[in-house]
Amino acid sequence: MEKYSEDQHRRKKYLAAKAPQLGALLSIMREGQLNMIRRAGVMVAFAGYAIFGTGTVWAVEPATKVLREAYQVRASSQPVTRFDVGRKNEAFILDQRHQGQLLFRYVRSREIFVLRQVPGPRGDVMLKNDLGAVMVRMSRVGGPILFPERASHGIPAWRAGPATPLGPRNVHLEDLRPALSNIANDLVTILDHDVTISARGANENSAWLYLDTALNARSAINRIKRNPDRKGRTLPTLSEIRLVSSDHQELRLQDAVLEIHLVTDEGFAGRPSSLRLAGFLSGKRIHASKD
Repeated sequence: MEKYSEDQHRRKKYLAAKAPQLGALLSIMREGQLNMIRRAGVMVAFAGYAIFGTGTVWAVEPATKVLREAYQVRASSQPVTRFDVGRKNEAFILDQRHQGQLLFRYVRSREIFVLRQVPGPRGDVMLKNDLGAVMVRMSRVGGPILFPERASHGIPAWRAGPATPLGPRNVHLEDLRPALSNIANDLVTILDHDVTISARGANENSAWLYLDTALNARSAINRIKRNPDRKGRTLPTLSEIRLVSSDHQELRLQDAVLEIHLVTDEGFAGRPSSLRLAGFLSGKRIHASKD
C-alpha cells in the first residue's frame, strides 16, 4: 500500500511538471487539429509520451513532430480556407494553391495580398505583406492570429471551412481602357483635379493585372485622403498614373507622374499592393485597408 502511494505521488509530480505542454495540446485538440485519443486502452499522446491506464509511461514520437504533421495534412487537404474572427468584417481567406505564393483577401474586400512566410519564435510562421508587416501569425499551438487595421494586438481566428479560390478577374484588353477611364474619374472626385491613367505593354493576358494595379492605386490614394497624416505629410500632387510592363517592380514619382512598373509574369506578386503604394506616396507604413 505504501509503495503504491509513492508511485502515485511520483506520477502526480511528473504530470504537474508537464502541465504547460498538456494545456497547449489540449487547446489544439479542441480546434480539431489533433485527435489522438483512443478509448481502447485509454491511450493519450502528451508532450512526447504515451500514458496508459496502467500508469506505465512509454516514449513515442515528439509532440512537436506530431503537431507539425497534423497541421501539414490539414493544410494540404484544405488549400483554400476561410477564417473567421470575433469581428465579422475581419473574416479572411487564405489560398495556398499557388506554389511560392500565399494569397490573402478579406471577405468583404476585393484586394488580394501576396504574403510571404517567415519563420517566427517558438516554431510559429509569420505571414508578411509586401511592406514587411505581419498580417497573420500561424501559431504552432493555439491557431492563427490576425493583425488587422487599427489593432495594437492580434485577434484570434479559427478555420470556418473551405472557401472559393482566389484568382485574377476576367478582363479583356478591349475592356481595359474604359475601366481605367472610370478609375481616373473616381480619382478626379477624390483629388478635385484632373488625373489620367495610361497603360503601356498591356496585352490580353495581362490586362487584368493592369486593372488590378489601378484599383490598388485608387484605394491607396483614397485611404490617404480619408486619413490625414498627424505629422503633416500630405499626398503629393498627381496628374498621371503610368502603368508600365517591366522585368522588375519599381515605383517612381516625378513631375506629378506616378510610374508603376509591373512584372506581368509573376501575377499578383508582380504588382504593388495598396499598402505599399500608400506607404510610398505618404512616406509611412500603413496597415491593411478593406476598401
